[in-house]
Amino acid sequence: MRAITGMCVFSLAVISCVSMAQRAAESNPPAKRLLKPAGAIRTSNVDNVGQVRYLKDTGDYLFVWKGLDGRTVQATYVPEWKAQVTLLVSVRRESDNTWRYLYTLRNLPHSPLQVTAVYMLTNVQPLRVWVEKGWRFVGVVDTYKGKAHEFAENPLVEPSSPLKPGGELRYQVLSEYPPAVVDCFVRTDAPIIRVPEEMPTALADRLPRGFEGGLHGYTLAPTDSLTAERFLEQWRVAIRAGWVTDKPLARQLTKHVEEAVEAVRRGGRSAARDALAAIQKLVDQHQKHIEPEAQALLLESLPYLVR
Repeated sequence: MRAITGMCVFSLAVISCVSMAQRAAESNPPAKRLLKPAGAIRTSNVDNVGQVRYLKDTGDYLFVWKGLDGRTVQATYVPEWKAQVTLLVSVRRESDNTWRYLYTLRNLPHSPLQVTAVYMLTNVQPLRVWVEKGWRFVGVVDTYKGKAHEFAENPLVEPSSPLKPGGELRYQVLSEYPPAVVDCFVRTDAPIIRVPEEMPTALADRLPRGFEGGLHGYTLAPTDSLTAERFLEQWRVAIRAGWVTDKPLARQLTKHVEEAVEAVRRGGRSAARDALAAIQKLVDQHQKHIEPEAQALLLESLPYLVR
């Protein structure tokens, strides 16, 4: 494995190399690609010690219990997942057989919170990373979900640099490995819940932990363990994520993907190449219905298996 060569902020030259695929990704209606809540909070009476209520007007949660002096105590929890965020990526193969991943993280204008970090679950060390000024690549970090690429606001920049509503962050990763579907998580600056006295344990157990309090979705990141079986699983995740927007087309593509994967399992390279040719033809004919992430899986990851 090649070593990391360093990290730098974007220059005009780097920005100018953004591919047509990335620009196509950015033009898609963002509402179709919103990240979803990573967790959930159950609302009900809790073990006769209090209640958890959902506040429809604000989207917050109210925790209510009897205090030590018998008076009613209330605390409001503002979930991080109220943020309206998209994470789009396109992938380009370079002339030296590396892959350049071009990410665009957006905090939509009507989002009520600022974005402070994004995590993409992968254990692969990048060859190089570029990130716009105000943010930084923290590294491949350990999380309770596994190893992840962490990008976060840079605490050394003044004023602080969280991604504000209406803001956009671009970053790039260069890797010797092809793309795979991975979980991603986004954290925001939702205020920490403040309580006038200790909350009963049964109520506190309802609060999300770690990433569960933020946003979750799927993106692409490098993988060093791509197999035919894993690719087929990941393609099905891509379909569920809506990366092919036309259902009949999704079925056609899946049929050819299954043919290619089965041929790879049997060692039938000729049959696999035939399936790839059919996939290429469909992609060429129906690009507007195939998100850049799905195109990268079909035109980069699958050929990597067939080679």
